[in-house]
Amino acid sequence: MSEPAVRERRNLLPVLTVYSVIFYGIWAVWALLIRPAYRNAFGETLLPELCSSAVKVLIWAVPALLLVKRFEPEMTVGLRQMFTQKVPLKWILFWTLLFAAISGGERLIALLRGTLHINPAFSIASHQWLLIVGITEEAVFRGWLLNATAKNEKDWKPIAVNAVMFLCIHFPGWIKKGMFVSAFTGFGFVSIMLFSVLASVCFLKHKNLLLPVFLHMLYDFILEFWLV
Repeated sequence: MSEPAVRERRNLLPVLTVYSVIFYGIWAVWALLIRPAYRNAFGETLLPELCSSAVKVLIWAVPALLLVKRFEPEMTVGLRQMFTQKVPLKWILFWTLLFAAISGGERLIALLRGTLHINPAFSIASHQWLLIVGITEEAVFRGWLLNATAKNEKDWKPIAVNAVMFLCIHFPGWIKKGMFVSAFTGFGFVSIMLFSVLASVCFLKHKNLLLPVFLHMLYDFILEFWLV
């Protein structure tokens, strides 16, 4: 008998569970123990920061994309498609303006009040991660985890779970910086989850990972370059 034209997607829950435990565990050890020791030893010059970014690529992007390739029949968006699918210009402009608005709304108010200013600590050495974070985080959370669980942009349950997982990956950094409690009491966590939901909808609607990557970079750049 010939294989059915449409094959049922295998249950990837065991794979996703094992991956998540390993991924969050490795990242917690890196963020809480290894990276701080590394920075104390070498400082925040360009070369050590580039090495730190390379580690994140190896921990995040490479395994995620390899898993997408390995389980491609179960993915909503294929590996090649997510990098080649065309997005109409009107939608690129829409998402760009939307993400600029949600990241820069407070900064626009500050601009009108005359209190907006450029971050004096902004430099290539300390902020080169802006070129990496969008690629690595979107590869994991949209390209792999969401891709394996959600079928379209109306599939709200996996989108919501993805937002919670995206929030949790920030915990080690918040703990290390002593801002874990304030991130919740100040409702900063809400913006993280809103960002994740919008990035997920964008990815599933357009079947293109490069657009969320760009939006992620834009969002972080606005937050880091302009201070209120």
